[in-house]
Amino acid sequence: MVNVKNILVPVSFAPSCGKAMEMAARIATVFMAKLYVLNVYKTPPRLFFSVGGVLFPKSMEQERAEHIGRLDEFVRREMKRLKLSIEVEELEIEDKDPMETILNVAKEKKIDLIVLGHHEETRLEHFLFGRNIHDIIDGAPCDVIVTRTHLYAKKAKELSAA
Repeated sequence: MVNVKNILVPVSFAPSCGKAMEMAARIATVFMAKLYVLNVYKTPPRLFFSVGGVLFPKSMEQERAEHIGRLDEFVRREMKRLKLSIEVEELEIEDKDPMETILNVAKEKKIDLIVLGHHEETRLEHFLFGRNIHDIIDGAPCDVIVTRTHLYAKKAKELSAA
């Protein structure tokens, strides 16, 4: 019998994260599990701060402060949209490698299931960053579910146009 007590959903605020959050929250409801929502924020290097102040109108510190508040807003909005009331712990971690952080949190919190939202990456993203989702699947100490709703919507659109 499957026993799920702790579920982790990493979010980057991409559109695919909403579906991952929905699936994780519904599974948490069924198993009465605790849901951990993780966002890893990378602060730009200090050199970028000085250059950024010249190139960008908004200060980097202001952008960082706004980003930190996004996780709480995201979780509240999703729970309201799903009409669910479950135990959620928000984890905001700065300046760490996202893939390594996800795997470390999964081990530390004794996660039984990770739910990931798959986003379609550009060729440039794939070249620069690789397929990070595979690193998580291969290194996870638990089962991993990957949601792919945007890809299904794209395929359905292509099929209906044909």
